[in-house]
Amino acid sequence: MHMGIAQYSRRVRWFMAIAWLVILAKCVLVWWAIGHWNVPFHPLWVVGPTLVFAGLATLLWLAHTPD
Repeated sequence: MHMGIAQYSRRVRWFMAIAWLVILAKCVLVWWAIGHWNVPFHPLWVVGPTLVFAGLATLLWLAHTPD
């Protein structure tokens, strides 16, 4: 399996970078909000699955080879 971003256009790579920035901003915001408003569960219950599924989607995107 070859994983490389060189096969994608610059525009697609920028989109993926911006998507990751939005995901990370969401995680920081959730972590802050849960602590600020004393929500009775740990922020990793939200942040963990977000990062796992975003990582999985990114790996699938990188591993995809056009036919």
